Amino acid sequence: MRILMLIFILLFSFQTIGENKIYKTVHADGTVTYSDQPSEGAIEITLHVNTSTINSNNARPTPQVQVTQKQSAQYTLSIVSPEADATIRNNNGTIKIAASIAPAVNGLFELSINQQTHRSASGLFTLVNMDRGSYSYSIKFIGTSGKVIASSEARELHLHKASVLINNSRNNP
Repeated sequence: MRILMLIFILLFSFQTIGENKIYKTVHADGTVTYSDQPSEGAIEITLHVNTSTINSNNARPTPQVQVTQKQSAQYTLSIVSPEADATIRNNNGTIKIAASIAPAVNGLFELSINQQTHRSASGLFTLVNMDRGSYSYSIKFIGTSGKVIASSEARELHLHKASVLINNSRNNP
């Protein structure tokens, strides 16, 4: 009788586990937490519990858990400025590039421009003393775990400066 009561309690507890919702949260540092309470950024997962039959008096049922993830976080990296194929006119050779990521997450933006790499936590890059000409660039977002979370396509920009070879006829009579 006691064994039957134990079997009934165990089967009932496994049945109620299958009815609960579980939430998975991936934190900015890459750690994962599972909880029965939803939190910001949590993804609802479904647990499928199968119990086995008991063949001996001392055996316990072994649950087999299968996790099904309902959705995954999608990050979007946007280059806010300059526009694709933009022409920048700046005699000091200053280029400003801005990027953003949604949803917000901790990490670093990495700008690659003409085989040079620059990093920024804010997504704002100010490059100074650049030579006039065309530049190809792209941006990656690297999470705190070191993994690339999102990246942009390559873009072009063109820096124009006044030429030092232009003769100013007003100053030369």
